[in-house]
Amino acid sequence: MRDIADALNTSVVTISNAISMKAGVSEPLRREILKKAEELGYRFPQKPCEKRKSSLMAGILCSRSYMSEESSFYWEMYRNVVNAAAQKGVITMLEILETDEEAAKANMDDLALAVDSGTDGFLVIGQIEDRYLKLLLEKWKKPVVLLDFCRPEYDCDAVMSNNYMGAYRITKYLTDRGHRRIGFVGTGRTSLNVAERYYGFCSCMQEQGLPIEPKWLLEDRELRTERPRIELPQELPDAFVCSSDYAAGILYNTLTARGLRVPEDVSLIGYDDYLYGNAFAKELTTYRVDLPGMAGQAMELLRERIDAPKRPCGVHYIDSEIIERSSVRDI
Repeated sequence: MRDIADALNTSVVTISNAISMKAGVSEPLRREILKKAEELGYRFPQKPCEKRKSSLMAGILCSRSYMSEESSFYWEMYRNVVNAAAQKGVITMLEILETDEEAAKANMDDLALAVDSGTDGFLVIGQIEDRYLKLLLEKWKKPVVLLDFCRPEYDCDAVMSNNYMGAYRITKYLTDRGHRRIGFVGTGRTSLNVAERYYGFCSCMQEQGLPIEPKWLLEDRELRTERPRIELPQELPDAFVCSSDYAAGILYNTLTARGLRVPEDVSLIGYDDYLYGNAFAKELTTYRVDLPGMAGQAMELLRERIDAPKRPCGVHYIDSEIIERSSVRDI
């Protein structure tokens, strides 16, 4: 789809909508996209009756809010899911969920991947509206695996980065280098991932006998508008644990705007190793999210769940490693 998008100077989202016959694409453009797809050798999804008996069909669902930018973290996760599926002989079809529909739908009659009887199970990338997930589980009654979020109250498997331990480890990385005045950047109310990383930070600080200063616990966005924004206190700590590399990038820009240097004035450490398009990515020490490992685990769980629907569900955490660069100084 990216090759088709590049050839026609449009977005991957537009290509996906055109190929899946969704609204929002004019008929002339749709015909042009389908023609170019055939020229480039794109294999169109098979109809259920044409599906090979030996293959499994996985429906991949993700909110448009996560896929609006082709360079986003979730596009990268999706590419890893497709690679993992190909290695395991699973056919995948992507459907991007409209954000406004998630809260408003009374049913999912127009969800193509659910109506399609050839879909054996679903893999949901990133958080979606709760009642939407409930309908997916209760109405369509097909196996569901959640990737990068979890809902323990629902009967489905989930695969997540080891947020708690990863944040504990990057906080310990700072204390091992002499840092004692450490802050945290992230809005825990917006995501279980960020909340778990905050708890990992707190656990390490308490274990090291270090105070957690409220003035150094910073939000990375405006809650109402979701606009990226960090308000710096007058007095700063020696280092910040950032809940994501994206938050670290916002903090870096805010610090440099005040005339401060990283790491000479303030050390920064991030989480996920994905700061697309920011030169600071080459300097940021971070905890890498193992995208191939998470995608592979999620696809394996989906296969197992399809074969054994009654098997107990659980949350599976994928650990990773700290990537050392130059954004942390020794004290």
